[in-house]
Amino acid sequence: MGKRKVLFFDIDETLISHKTFAIPESTKNALRKAKENGHLIFINTGRTKSLIGDDIKELGFDGYVCGCGTYIEVNNKVLYNNIVNKENYNAILKGLKKYKLNCVLEGEEAIYVDENAEDDFLLSNLRKQNYPVEPYDLENMKFNKMFIRYDDNKYIDSFCEDIKDIFDYIDHGKGTRELVPIGHSKGSGIDFLVKYFNVDIEDTFAFGDSNNDIPMLEHVKNSIVMGNGNPELFEKATFVTKHIDEDGIEHAMKHFNIIE
Repeated sequence: MGKRKVLFFDIDETLISHKTFAIPESTKNALRKAKENGHLIFINTGRTKSLIGDDIKELGFDGYVCGCGTYIEVNNKVLYNNIVNKENYNAILKGLKKYKLNCVLEGEEAIYVDENAEDDFLLSNLRKQNYPVEPYDLENMKFNKMFIRYDDNKYIDSFCEDIKDIFDYIDHGKGTRELVPIGHSKGSGIDFLVKYFNVDIEDTFAFGDSNNDIPMLEHVKNSIVMGNGNPELFEKATFVTKHIDEDGIEHAMKHFNIIE
């Protein structure tokens, strides 16, 4: 199988199908075989640690890059955790209230929401899955990044402009934006671990499907985009694999001789 490889995986629509809301058995088997062959496997996700479910934890990953590079963990040891400075909390919450924006503040231990905001599909889903959802709390909350559903709110750009010295944003379309502290991305998380493990960039692989995976795909030698992914990413890929529900992860690992 050659030298040890380091593989980074997005979660939604890369490992977890939004058709079945489950991880394909072929993906589970491929991950297990990759580990048996001596390779390192990591989650690299926009989700913060509090949003990593047991279905992912049970797969035996060597570690996690969470919250777009704001949190890094290896073998249950936290190596990096960038928490938004409390000095900025007031300005952020005042801005959200001023522009009437519905925002989830995502942290390692919980996600925080406006108790007075209208519940939407996203929050209802998170609660149904028993993720730790707490109300905004200036004194006690700790968060790494933000996720905003703004629908047709015309003030989203004004809010992003107000905090541009603190946060970059990723536009996911469909009235949603992910706001990440400047200097952090899925790519910065990869750079951290490549240096930590002192691995050759030639032996790095990333698997993704959406716009917030672009930095991840650009910071490895071998970038794999799922067949069900955003077609705009296909030109950025070393390899476009099959659809997630057509054994796409397994297919890509076999293509690169990571597994047989």
